[in-house]
Amino acid sequence: MYTVECGENFTVKNTVTHEGEITYIDLSAKAVAAPGKLSVSVKWIHPLIGAHLTWSPIPYAVRGVTPTWGVDATESYAMRSAPVRAYVAYDDQNYLTVACSDAKNNVCIRMGLKESNGCLACGVYIRVDCAIEEYTARIRIDERKIAFTECIEDVARWWETFEGYEPAPVPEAARRPLYSTWYSYHQNITPDALRRECEYFHALGCDTIIVDDGWHTAVKGGVYSTCGDWIPSADKFPDMRAFADQVHRIGMKLMLWYTVPFMGENTLCYPQFKDKMLGPYGNHQTWILDPRYPEVREHIIGKYSQAIRDWGIDGLKLDFIDSFTQSDTVRKGMDFVSVYDAVDRLMKDVLETLRAIRPDVMIEFRQTYIGPLMRTFGNMFRSSDTPNDSWGNRLNVLHLRQMSGNTAVHSDMTMWHLDESVESAAFQLTCVLFSVPQISVRAHDLPADHAAMIKTYLSFWNRYREVILDGKMTYKNFAANYTYVSARLGDTQVGAVYGGRIAYLEQETKEIVLVNASMDKVLLLEADFEGTYACRVTDCMGRLCGTYTVDMQNPPRIPVPVNGYVYMHQ
Repeated sequence: MYTVECGENFTVKNTVTHEGEITYIDLSAKAVAAPGKLSVSVKWIHPLIGAHLTWSPIPYAVRGVTPTWGVDATESYAMRSAPVRAYVAYDDQNYLTVACSDAKNNVCIRMGLKESNGCLACGVYIRVDCAIEEYTARIRIDERKIAFTECIEDVARWWETFEGYEPAPVPEAARRPLYSTWYSYHQNITPDALRRECEYFHALGCDTIIVDDGWHTAVKGGVYSTCGDWIPSADKFPDMRAFADQVHRIGMKLMLWYTVPFMGENTLCYPQFKDKMLGPYGNHQTWILDPRYPEVREHIIGKYSQAIRDWGIDGLKLDFIDSFTQSDTVRKGMDFVSVYDAVDRLMKDVLETLRAIRPDVMIEFRQTYIGPLMRTFGNMFRSSDTPNDSWGNRLNVLHLRQMSGNTAVHSDMTMWHLDESVESAAFQLTCVLFSVPQISVRAHDLPADHAAMIKTYLSFWNRYREVILDGKMTYKNFAANYTYVSARLGDTQVGAVYGGRIAYLEQETKEIVLVNASMDKVLLLEADFEGTYACRVTDCMGRLCGTYTVDMQNPPRIPVPVNGYVYMHQ
């Protein structure tokens, strides 16, 4: 049933075991003579019956059924995506979920339809692009007929059982709303302006500010040639410790942006490391450091620990870590052969060092560096860049929630044109309800109704934060981009209707809270239980729109404004 192959310089053995409807294939490869690069594949044929679309960790990837001659693969490595892929039925049931235990090396999960017989040609292709002697991995094939999201969540827990894949602790501050400077200010930041933003947004319920690119340089325009020294710009932040103290007195925490691998030519450090690079980063007068040199790792760790210790900051937003690429060139002075092994060592040492100084340190990574290995040294995963894209932001955070376990999932920084209607602007927040919100608009530019909308949303989100982040998740209608999503914890459930008007209330709780994150102005309740609820409806600015009595045996159509709220209590 399963065909296992590897390159001629290796021998491979495999063992197939079954646990109910889950199949495991254990691989063990060994070099015949000298160490070398490894390629190994596991292939099989699966009838495609009852499944109509695919799920992958990157939600904007191809989701339809693709023939064998098309491009239909999930490719991952240490700092990109994750080795898991699923075929899904229209009713959200799992048909086939395939995962690999190796989240460090290059893994490609490919499934293509054979036109001649309606079967899937399935394959897991593993590639190790540096010299090794031995290799082991485990393939997981899940055919259970349950909600596919439960299969994905099980894969995330499965990854955690492997050595070296224990997730990093998540501090409470990583689970609270924050303000980001990127979309609102880009590199045009000053302490006075940011202090005003902190005062405003802390009063609304934000507990952290991320100062993004620009704090370390006076150069504007997205140039990375000054990355590497990580010295605050004298023109912008002449005293970073004083600024951090001001932020702390307001009651907020401070995180700073860094690029992990970049070393620019316009830095003091460049001459020291110019011969310890993997290669250039585009045409930006910027290079990618090679982490296989211990002095490179020591430099990066030293810069981060200095910032935590000397400036008193609370966390790091770490960017561009996916720019590290594998290399088979080994030079004198390196203590690793694999770049990915070196990155793993670097980042685990970063977290250990920083936690020794500040146990509750926050480390943020963004899509697509969001796999199980990244969870071991990051405790915040953010949606990839989706400025003014509420739809994309929503899909990103929902996929992240399914595969990230207890790692704090954050929205991309929310922003919008200030001439938007308040109901339309509210989509930027309600679409990312099931993630920690990041805000990136200038407070003093906000129209009064937009300010009221943000205040209402953050108050709502903080009130139900534990349900939203820790509750049992339900996802409906993946084929239609999730028309309804909910979280249930104890006697409370929080749901969002994103299309189709229907709120699927599958279990009774004393409190039911719904958000109408759609353009429809009415919600329909589909309940699997009986009971009577007192219902209160408000608009996106918190203004009362109506009160009702709802009988779950004969639930009415509930008028709800666009991005309004429904509060129901027994």
